[in-house]
Amino acid sequence: MKEFGTLYIFELKKILGQRLVLVSLLLGAAMIFGWNLLTFSSTGYYYNVYNAQDGTVERQIGNYGAVEAMGRDYLRGLSGRLLDDPLMEQLAAGYADSDTGTILSNLDGYSPFSYLNTMLGQEVTAQRFYRDKVRRFEVNQEECLLTDQEVAYWQGKASSLGPFTLDYAGGWQAMAQDSGLLCQVAVLLSAMCLCRLFSEEHRTRTDQLVLTSAKGKTTAFWARWAAGCSFAAGLTLVLSGVYILVYGGFYGLDGFSTALRLWSGGTLPLHLSMGGFVLVLLALLVLGCMAMCGLVMLLSELLRSAVLALAVPFLLSGITVLALFQGQGRLVEQVASYLPFSRISTATLYDYFLVPPFQLNAIEFSVPLYILLALLFGGLCWLCYRKYQVTGR
Repeated sequence: MKEFGTLYIFELKKILGQRLVLVSLLLGAAMIFGWNLLTFSSTGYYYNVYNAQDGTVERQIGNYGAVEAMGRDYLRGLSGRLLDDPLMEQLAAGYADSDTGTILSNLDGYSPFSYLNTMLGQEVTAQRFYRDKVRRFEVNQEECLLTDQEVAYWQGKASSLGPFTLDYAGGWQAMAQDSGLLCQVAVLLSAMCLCRLFSEEHRTRTDQLVLTSAKGKTTAFWARWAAGCSFAAGLTLVLSGVYILVYGGFYGLDGFSTALRLWSGGTLPLHLSMGGFVLVLLALLVLGCMAMCGLVMLLSELLRSAVLALAVPFLLSGITVLALFQGQGRLVEQVASYLPFSRISTATLYDYFLVPPFQLNAIEFSVPLYILLALLFGGLCWLCYRKYQVTGR
């Protein structure tokens, strides 16, 4: 174990000694901060202006930051209020004033306000809201390619939701909404730092010093593999911390325990809070990044080329962004949905497929899947490494 630790530290220092590591960290932080700065300073944001006299809504262009602040201040004034009939009546009465109606009409990101905006002029109650929008799982079964068992599973989840407490959760909503950006940054930058970890030895032959040592070839390989996976997890955690800090600075971190079902960004009836959902995505990102970097290290050893190894995650990222897997049948769509670029995104809120025979949903199945893939890629890489480094000389 001592020998493994010595080689592990040696390999980890070798990875961290690359200039690319610092560049990747700074680039990732700059992209996260720049995206938020660009979003908040954007003046091309369309928002609603409500006229209480005739009940009409006019679309105008304004500053996103100003519109977000308007809704944030209003929701913070309702923080901790139970979403019941008196509160629903109070919210509906707000449409009698143009200024308040304008705020309410721009809060479509929250399902109660989205519901109110579609029920103007009609009687609204909390009971009807929970019945129609919370405790009902309503999708096109044929279009979504769902089985009867899957529909029954999600309907059972939805039927036990509520009642909810209202709160502002703009920061956690934005983090969930932009989680795909963090995934792209973390996975691709980690892959860039690790794509040369094994292929470089084929070019420089520097591995001979380690292979002829008393530490052993098997120990040398697994120490390097563990160092690569640890680096991928560490870089992802650091970028995730930067992600939370930046979004907290722009939006605030209140509303962690606000029910996910109050967000109208998806229809998946999960028993999670908005903050909890973000933490689940970040945990999946760490595991997914380790699995993807495991694939990169395997290709680095197998193809003996850093460029070819790095091309694969970039190719998978591009295919996912372009949605080329969509419309290719249930099997292809379900398999492709477990790519980190798809799973760590709001697409998870629309993934209703269950994995037979365990009947696990997409989030539950992703955890063991990414762990097993990382171990599988490690085993395959060891076979390739052993064939060349041990018996191939």
